[in-house]
Amino acid sequence: MTIEVFGRAPGLPICIRPLGPDDVPRMVALQAEVYPSGLHESAQVLSSKISAVPAGWTSLAATQGEHLCAYALGYPWRADLQPRWNHLLARHHDCDVLYVHDVAVSVAWAGKGIARSLVSQLLLQGARFGLDRAILIAVEGAQGYWSRHGFVAADAGQVDPAFGSEAVLMSRRLDPISPEPLARQ
Repeated sequence: MTIEVFGRAPGLPICIRPLGPDDVPRMVALQAEVYPSGLHESAQVLSSKISAVPAGWTSLAATQGEHLCAYALGYPWRADLQPRWNHLLARHHDCDVLYVHDVAVSVAWAGKGIARSLVSQLLLQGARFGLDRAILIAVEGAQGYWSRHGFVAADAGQVDPAFGSEAVLMSRRLDPISPEPLARQ
């Protein structure tokens, strides 16, 4: 998928593609650019969150050539489990929600609509997987941003302190996807 980004030279589109293990070093560098040090995750943890997912699931990278402009890391999750920061992801069965774990955009690409495109694609993918709800932990005062994507604060006990003292669990319904009609033969 290619998205149009305003304010960049023609011929240099931003492409959205699956996030892969080869992207991890660039993800670590992007975290260092945009997050306080307490919110950095290790390369090993990021790798686990890319690979310990069901077949057919993918997190997303927004790239321009070889440059990682942004990424969106999300995966099927169980609502009865508390999300944890900087812990290896183990594959879970009987997942009932999409967990939007992390969306990071390079400062040079902020405000161009890339995060909105990545989030929309993750939410669509969650609905295609049959999930009817998405959750996330809003950190660093990001509740306003996530509320513009339809998320509301969830009534759900304590959040892992590693997310920070102001972290808030948020939730939203996913729009159902109707099955595509079968082609007539």
